[in-house]
Amino acid sequence: MRDGATVLVRPITADDKARLREGFQHLSPESRYQRFQATVRELSESQLRHLTEIDYHDHMAWVALDPTQPDLPGLGVARYIRVAGHPDLAEVAVTVIDAWQGRGLGTLLLGLLSEWAAAHGVRTFRAYTLTGNDAMIRIFRDIGARVTRQEAGVLQLDMPVPASADALPDNPTGRAFREVARMRA
Repeated sequence: MRDGATVLVRPITADDKARLREGFQHLSPESRYQRFQATVRELSESQLRHLTEIDYHDHMAWVALDPTQPDLPGLGVARYIRVAGHPDLAEVAVTVIDAWQGRGLGTLLLGLLSEWAAAHGVRTFRAYTLTGNDAMIRIFRDIGARVTRQEAGVLQLDMPVPASADALPDNPTGRAFREVARMRA
């Protein structure tokens, strides 16, 4: 991470339900509202199944953990779900627990997710966010997102999924994505 902290990132599995449920409790009400655009107090069993029992092609998710305490709640998750009827388009979401926000974890997770998506035929990420989610809007704009206003207070961000690290812009987010690609190589 930017501050020198180390995280373990791996694909999410069905065994992560309890970790996800507990991690959700480490989100402030504001963070929960930013992520779900609704007041959500806890994740249901149905939601947990949907978020952890994935096919790794049309629905992919990476989870970040503290490598010194891998049994503790996840620190963050980035996922995409391919849009039915549009094989090159996927809705994307990134969630980072409050204590880890602003440290580059969301960018790291989105970079990994972008690599995976490109390898699986996704060309565009679509995200919906509230107008006040400045960090997410900045990251997506850095990679070339087209921003359109939806209903009151909600933006749609369509971000091209970089085909390779060479296609990334020379800005903080592009450099972070390139570093993710370099580390994985």
